Amino acid sequence: MEGNLSCASTTSEMFTKKVACPYLFVCRDCRASKFQGRFARRNSGVFSFDLLSSEFCDLLLEEVDHAQKTAREALDRPNGMNRYGVVLNQLGLEPLITVIQQEYLMPLMASLFPLESQECQDHHTFIVRYKADEDIGLDMHEDDSDVTLNACLGKDFEGATLSFCGLVTDDNHRKMQYTYKHEKGRAVIHLGRHRHGADNIQSGERVNFILWSVSETYRNSEAYRLHRLRSSHAETPDPICLSYTHDRDYTKYLPKPTKAEALSRGVIMEVVERRLDMHQRPVLDLARPIEEINSVPSVCLFMEGLPPPRQSELFQILLQIASEVHKDVGCVEGQVPPIIFFIAVQSSGAVPQVREMSGAMSSPSLVILDVDAEKRYRLDSKEDLDGTAIRNFVAAFRKGELKAEPIGSPTAQNEDADPQKSSEEVAGTSFDTPPKSPQARPGCTLL
Repeated sequence: MEGNLSCASTTSEMFTKKVACPYLFVCRDCRASKFQGRFARRNSGVFSFDLLSSEFCDLLLEEVDHAQKTAREALDRPNGMNRYGVVLNQLGLEPLITVIQQEYLMPLMASLFPLESQECQDHHTFIVRYKADEDIGLDMHEDDSDVTLNACLGKDFEGATLSFCGLVTDDNHRKMQYTYKHEKGRAVIHLGRHRHGADNIQSGERVNFILWSVSETYRNSEAYRLHRLRSSHAETPDPICLSYTHDRDYTKYLPKPTKAEALSRGVIMEVVERRLDMHQRPVLDLARPIEEINSVPSVCLFMEGLPPPRQSELFQILLQIASEVHKDVGCVEGQVPPIIFFIAVQSSGAVPQVREMSGAMSSPSLVILDVDAEKRYRLDSKEDLDGTAIRNFVAAFRKGELKAEPIGSPTAQNEDADPQKSSEEVAGTSFDTPPKSPQARPGCTLL
C-alpha cells in the first residue's frame, strides 16, 4: 500500500525540491475499509495504522536533532504542556505536512470522523519528546484539535504508553478504556476531545510526530459547542484518568504531586495555582464564575446598582458567613467546598444569565442556585438584607428546610425591578443561555 506521494524530501533538498516520496504507507483513497491488515480499531474512537517508514522516521529525527542543537532558543515550545520538542512549521515542513494531511489523511479522517474533519484546511504539527530528567509523561488532557494523529518516530524506549479514557462530553470520560503501545512508524488517530495522557517513560527516549487537524466549519457549528461541554454527571473516576491540571477533585482521589513531579508530567502549573487561589477565596466574583457553579450549590448575592458603602457592607457580611460555613464543612486544600459563595457588584459577564436563572430581578437579592439539580432557593424579603437574614437563610438551606422552585420558573410579578436593567434587558444580555437543542442534556449549564 505504499503511496507515490509527491512531497518534499527529508534530505538537504527538503525545503526546495519536490520529489517522489516512498515514505508513507497510506494511499490517496484511504477509506478505513482499505487498510486491511495495516489498520486496527483499538477501542471506541481510537484507531491505529502503519504510516511512516523506518527510513522517514530516521530522517525526520535527524532534522529535529540538528534543529535542537543549533537553534534551540529560537524554536517555540509545541504547546503549553510539552517543554521539549519542535514546531515543524518552523523548520519549513508546513508544505510537506499539508500535502500529507490533505491528500492522504483527509479521506481517512472523513471516513472515521466526518463531522469533525469536514472541510479541514488547517493544522498544527510538532514533535514531542519523553526522556528521563525531561518530560517523563503527560497529564491527562484533551487536545486543542478536532482530530489528532500521533505517530511514533522512535527511539529506543520502555514504557511511555498512551492511556485513553472517554470523550469529555460523556459521563465515563474519566473511566479507563484502552492503553496503546507505540511502535516506530505506526500512528494512532482519535478525536481531539478524547481524554488521554502519556504514561511515564521507564527508560530511553520516545519522540513522536503530532498532527492536530482543525476544521473551521466544524468549529463554527452548534455541534462543536456542545462537544466541548463537560458532563456534570461524571462517574467516579479511575485514578489513571485524573488530571492535576484540569480536575478540581484530583486530591480527593490521589495525593498532591510535588511541583517537580507535576512539571515532569506536563502539568500547566499556572492553571493549577490559579485554581488553588480561587478555591482559597471564601467569596468569588459572579461575573467570572468557576466551573463548579454548575455542580455545587452556590449562594449568590446580587447587589448591582447599590451605593458603594452598602455594597462593601454586604460583602463583609457574606465574607464572614462564607468563612464560617467553609470552616464548619472542613474544606480540603485543592478541593472545591460543598457550597460556594458568589457576589455580583456589576451587571457584566455571567451576572445577567445567573440573575435570569435565579429569578432575582431586584437588588439586593439573595439566591441559592443548584444548577445540577435544576433548583433554586430565593430569600423572599422586602426588607433590606442584613447579617442575620443571610446567616439564617444559608443555615436553613444546609438543614434542608428551604422550599425549592425549578430554575426558570416564573418570577413573582410584584418583585421590584432591578435598578440598572429591566428583565428584558437582563434576558438579552450576552453570556449564552443554555442551548435548547435535542442533542443537549436536560438542564442548565453556565459554562
